[in-house]
Amino acid sequence: MSIEFIRERSFENKGLKFTAKEWGRSGYPPVIALHGWLDNANTFDRMLPHMENLHVIAVDLAGHGRSDFRSQDSGYDIWHDIGDVMAIADQMGWETFGLIGHSRGAIISGLVAGTFPERITQVAMIDGYLPLPEEAHNTAKHIARAIHENKRFGAASPTGFADYERAVQARVKGFVPLDHDAAAILAERGVVEADGLFYWRNDQRLKAASMVKFSKDHLQSFLTAIRGRVILVQAQNSAFTPSPEQSAAFEWIPHMKIIKLPGSHHLHLEGQAEQVARSIQPLFT
Repeated sequence: MSIEFIRERSFENKGLKFTAKEWGRSGYPPVIALHGWLDNANTFDRMLPHMENLHVIAVDLAGHGRSDFRSQDSGYDIWHDIGDVMAIADQMGWETFGLIGHSRGAIISGLVAGTFPERITQVAMIDGYLPLPEEAHNTAKHIARAIHENKRFGAASPTGFADYERAVQARVKGFVPLDHDAAAILAERGVVEADGLFYWRNDQRLKAASMVKFSKDHLQSFLTAIRGRVILVQAQNSAFTPSPEQSAAFEWIPHMKIIKLPGSHHLHLEGQAEQVARSIQPLFT
């Protein structure tokens, strides 16, 4: 049975409200879906209708979409998202569940699966695997950079556009280019109007460097702990081709299946959405 969008949902963790889209119905395998950097839960709108027999919660991660921004004394280091995902699963009453993640959401999925291997049954990672590890001797310099950037972006205002279409075009021509229809889908959830201007509703601090980055040994400890079945979908024309170091890390999950598909970084939201869905559907059956 093809899954359909059911309703909007909201969850809370540590005083923050997380908004989400619910697809499918209870009784089918539970899945939490995690979008990429500066995207939102609409990123799966084209892919999920081609999947079957699942119960999916597609989340707006903190600082994205309609979810709350993190407090000024917090930040967007990626390990914070691990606790948010588990809190949402607990509120759904899911002792075990699967994960679908794109880009940054794929990285988070791998970290969650390694942190709680007994609870994660499947992981589908779409054009994302792990962040570039940081050498320990660079830690002090990296923290200095993060403090500087968090101050700068924390004081910055989002770009205002004169009309809605110009806001959409900003994503079409953005750091990771998108086709117009894909950008428009993200804009439905991500663009807001205020004082006669249109803005992308993302916390500007998401553009700052993380306060601390994991080393190779840290990342290996996460990924080697994963027990659930894993598929990695790689886009052949991605702007984020894995480095040799990242490719070597594929061996950390020896049971991972790698599927290469035509398309760009957002292939699941562009013309290859159905192909991506069909590629990862067997993971959940």
